[in-house]
Amino acid sequence: MAERTKVYLTIDTESSMGGAWQDPALKPVPAERRIFCRVQGRDCGIGWQCEQLRERGLKATFFCEVLSSLVLGEEDARPYLEFLLEQGQDVQLHVHPNFYFYSEKLWAQSQNVEYFPPRQPDSLSAFPAEEQAAILRTAVEVFRYLTRRQPSAFRAGNYQANATTLAILSQLGFRIDSSYNPVYRTAGSFPGEILPSNRPFALEGILELPVTVVRQQLPAPNKPGGLVQMEICALSAAEMRSSLDQLQQSGVRDVVIVHHSFACVKAKDAQYRVLRPDRIVQQRFTALLDYLASNADRFEVATMGDLAGAEPPRGAEDQYPIPSLGYLKPLVRTFQQAVNQIL
Repeated sequence: MAERTKVYLTIDTESSMGGAWQDPALKPVPAERRIFCRVQGRDCGIGWQCEQLRERGLKATFFCEVLSSLVLGEEDARPYLEFLLEQGQDVQLHVHPNFYFYSEKLWAQSQNVEYFPPRQPDSLSAFPAEEQAAILRTAVEVFRYLTRRQPSAFRAGNYQANATTLAILSQLGFRIDSSYNPVYRTAGSFPGEILPSNRPFALEGILELPVTVVRQQLPAPNKPGGLVQMEICALSAAEMRSSLDQLQQSGVRDVVIVHHSFACVKAKDAQYRVLRPDRIVQQRFTALLDYLASNADRFEVATMGDLAGAEPPRGAEDQYPIPSLGYLKPLVRTFQQAVNQIL
C-alpha cells in the first residue's frame, strides 16, 4: 500500500483593488466584504471556512495579504489576522504589490506630486531584485507588526514569482514558497524556468511546493496543455476525488490545493457591495473536507507552517505523473458552472 499523501489546503486571503486604479472615486474593497464576506450578518468567507475545518478537525494554510493595510489601515487587516490565529489556523504571507504601489499613488496625491505607476503593478516577478526586495521587506515588517510573529511560508499574488523572489525570501528567513503554478507559466509564474510539476524542489535555498495540477481532455482557452490547477473553484467534487486518488496511488507525497477567502460567494460587482453564497462552491469545499477526513489512512492534511517548523523534505528526484480527468467529468463541471453563473 502506498504511503499517505500530505495534502496542503491553502487559502489565499486577500482584499481587492475593486477597480480603484481605473476609477478614482472607488476605494479598494475592505476585509468585511472580500475576506469575511458577510451576507446579512453571517460570514461566508473565512468564518464559514474555519467553521467547516474545525468541525472535521482539519487545518489550512491561510496565505494572508497584508499590504492592503497600507491603504485600508491596520484596523481593516488586524481583525481577520487575529481571527485566524484565534482559530488555530496556519497564517502565512501573501503579497499583492498592487497595494504597495497604490499607497504610493495616494501619498503622491496628498503631496500634489505626479505619479506614474508601473505597467504591471501586481506582477512581483516583473520587477528587478531591488524593487522586489523593498516590497517583500515591507510586507514582512507589516506582517510582524500585525501578528507579532515571523512568517515562514510565502505565496506571491497571481503566482507571480521567480528565482529572484526565492533568493530574497531566503535572506528574509523564509523556508517554503508555494508560488509556482504550471498553469501560469506563460503569465509570470517563474517565467523562463524549467521546473518540475507536482513535486517539491529546492531553489535558491527555499523549498518550493508547487500548486498541484491535473490535465483535462476538454478543450479550454488559457489552459496550456490542458492543465488545470487543483482549485476548488476550478474542479468539481468528483474531479477532486479522482485527482487525489490518482496522485496517492502514483506515490505523490505532497499535494497543494488552492482556495480563496472570497470563493464561496457571488459578487454583483467588483466592489463586492452585494453578495450571496455560492452554494456549488460551498458544497465542493465541504465535499473535499469530508473526503479527506474519511480517508485519513491515505491522506494527511498538513500545513506549510508545520512543514517549515520540521526538517523540510528534500525535493525528490522522481517525476510524478499529472492525473488525467478525461473528458466526461470536465464536461459535466463546465455545464454546472455555466448554469451556476446564469443563476
